[in-house]
Amino acid sequence: RFELPRTTQHTHTMAALVASVAILAPRAVAPKARASRTLRATTFSGVKVAQPKLASKRVIVTHAMADSKINTDEVLKTIADKWEDTDNKSAVVTYVAGAAALVWLSGTVVGAINAIPVLPKVMELVGLGYSSWFVYRYVLYKDSRKELVEQFDALKNKVSGEF
Repeated sequence: RFELPRTTQHTHTMAALVASVAILAPRAVAPKARASRTLRATTFSGVKVAQPKLASKRVIVTHAMADSKINTDEVLKTIADKWEDTDNKSAVVTYVAGAAALVWLSGTVVGAINAIPVLPKVMELVGLGYSSWFVYRYVLYKDSRKELVEQFDALKNKVSGEF
């Protein structure tokens, strides 16, 4: 095992050498990530050397956001065209307002049910039981999967107006 002598002069020289290497090291990090570094102290034979800890999560998020490009102008133009083609605009506004009110009301009801001590666990058991039954009834066997697809297609045609 190699150990450095514990002289004061050698310790200061080693600290200066390590610090200069850390400063001169090339940085392949985005500018925003470089600004969000935190320093972590490390002990090296009695000398504390500050080492940068990079915030790599921010770099990954930046690249992920850059890869997913959504053309907002195209989306807004499509929505505007659909709105112009709509004949009964008051009915659409009424449906949207009703849907928003229904979402708010259901969130309130779920919050109230969640506040009751035993009921959330009971609801989880009911959901687990129903999901298990659904898988057994419609997904497990080939004939029942065909029946589920037929029922779904019939509902889709009924809702869309096609018979």
